[in-house]
Amino acid sequence: MKKMKMLIALSALVLIMEAASEGRTKGAVYAMTNALGQNQILVYHRAQDGTLKLTQTIATGGGGSGLQLAGIDSLGSQGALALDQGHHLLFAVNTETLASNSYDCQEGTITSFRVAPGGRLTFADRVASGGLFPNSLTIRNGLLYTLNAGGPGLDPACIGTSPNISGFRVAADGKIKPLANSRQGIDPGPLDGTGSFLNCDPGGFSPAALFYCGLNPPAFPRSPAKVGFTPGGNQLVVTVKGTNTIYVFAVGQDGRAGTPTLTQAPGPNQPTYFGFTFDNAGHMIVTEPFGTSPTIPNGTASAVSSFAISPSGSLQAISADVANGQALSCWVALDPTGQYAYVSDNGNGKISTYSVGSDGSLTLLTAISGVATNPNDLAIAHDGATSYLYSLDAGDGTVAAFQIDLDGSLTALGTVGGLPVNSGAQGLAAY
Repeated sequence: MKKMKMLIALSALVLIMEAASEGRTKGAVYAMTNALGQNQILVYHRAQDGTLKLTQTIATGGGGSGLQLAGIDSLGSQGALALDQGHHLLFAVNTETLASNSYDCQEGTITSFRVAPGGRLTFADRVASGGLFPNSLTIRNGLLYTLNAGGPGLDPACIGTSPNISGFRVAADGKIKPLANSRQGIDPGPLDGTGSFLNCDPGGFSPAALFYCGLNPPAFPRSPAKVGFTPGGNQLVVTVKGTNTIYVFAVGQDGRAGTPTLTQAPGPNQPTYFGFTFDNAGHMIVTEPFGTSPTIPNGTASAVSSFAISPSGSLQAISADVANGQALSCWVALDPTGQYAYVSDNGNGKISTYSVGSDGSLTLLTAISGVATNPNDLAIAHDGATSYLYSLDAGDGTVAAFQIDLDGSLTALGTVGGLPVNSGAQGLAAY
């Protein structure tokens, strides 16, 4: 009897300790395995000091892209995971790739999850993405758009498919409903690799055929990279690496994207626009993994630019091609104060810091402010007066944590594992 009472007391103590621990959890970080055939989301509880603990693994119900063309950048995108504004719902892409390094015309899917107060996830819905190889998502006020980066594939059944954005309405419980007549096409450049640097020439890579634009899967250095709402929510922005073009779509009151305004880099070289974010005044900050180099890849040519976006969707350059001396700067995140932009480079494994002026101007603050292992996505969480930067390190299957200090410098807080090592993990979100 005494033994039974002791066991009950111990069990109660464990529950109390777990509840206390849950109470100290300030948020969560979500990372995606992107595994071929069985995509999963890893949930890390974020403590008050910014450190992480893996607490849940949950299936999306769909399949990722696996290795595809690169173990450290299989989606070639930013925004494969997206939280809604209130952190009540999480969305993930599933490319539904049939086999590694093979072309197909399999339509992708989107999965939604409900987010519990402690950060744990519950499956909500899974729907067709409206195209091939979805690789980026954006959500605002119940309006969800996905970027489908693939197509057409080599199978005749794929004819007529092409990269696009597709819209959806999302209910409070996470159910997703396609928005009729919301699809808008994206031009990926020539589909046979016959173009120049501005339109998908495969030169400089081997084997060249794997880097043609417009296939499914698309070539990661050439495909559309990210879709995102502007802060006001009345415009959608898409970066297209293969044509060095930025699309800006006006979004009507009915949620449908209109005819885009296109801005193409003047060339004749890159910059191959990739990831982007917006500062507190609505200026766009966009990464350029190849900078203005005439050849790709280039080990030290990465840069970042900033633009003002007019109501008509035209772009006005503020800071152009601000170099950081790194190799493949693709992902960018802004701290909540709007003063510092962080850029990760999965070629050199470095994180660079830029200061951001009130007018959107950029200045390289520190070329190497943090070190990671093939980082391929970034996310920032804010907790009172302190903010934390998280990096998905695909090379060693970890999430790295950094505290953002008052002067913009980074203090490393360690890493937490659980992701597949060098096997295509991609997608990160945090609150």
